[in-house]
Amino acid sequence: MTLKKPVPELGPLEFKLVRILWKSGAASAREVQTRYNQRHSKPLAYTTVMTLLTRLVEKGVLSVDRTRQPYEFKSQVSREQLLRQRVQDFVDLFFEGQAVDLAVRLVEEGPLSQESIQRLEEILQRRSAQQAESNESEEEPQ
Repeated sequence: MTLKKPVPELGPLEFKLVRILWKSGAASAREVQTRYNQRHSKPLAYTTVMTLLTRLVEKGVLSVDRTRQPYEFKSQVSREQLLRQRVQDFVDLFFEGQAVDLAVRLVEEGPLSQESIQRLEEILQRRSAQQAESNESEEEPQ
């Protein structure tokens, strides 16, 4: 089950814990703590992890299965859902809702391999074809 409402703001540590749960599917607080501490130079205490996970449950980002011991936490927000919302928030804030301005900026400013250029061209061709089909269907008499 994923949320239909906007995803609440996540702090950097909250985001890192959610990312661990995306990869594992579901995990206890101890498992989340172990995975986090394996990847980061500054370890988190168990109580810190438990506090953050509980806060994420309260925000509706995670669910918790309290019928088993230890409790098992699971993300209720997909990576795609969070990414889509955060990109849209960024585009709205910095580009006045014009996603094309962000895309142009990324293409102009970043190094692109030939493979990346081909991928972009394929996406643009596909979108152009979809737009043409959409325009044709709108013009046909009903």
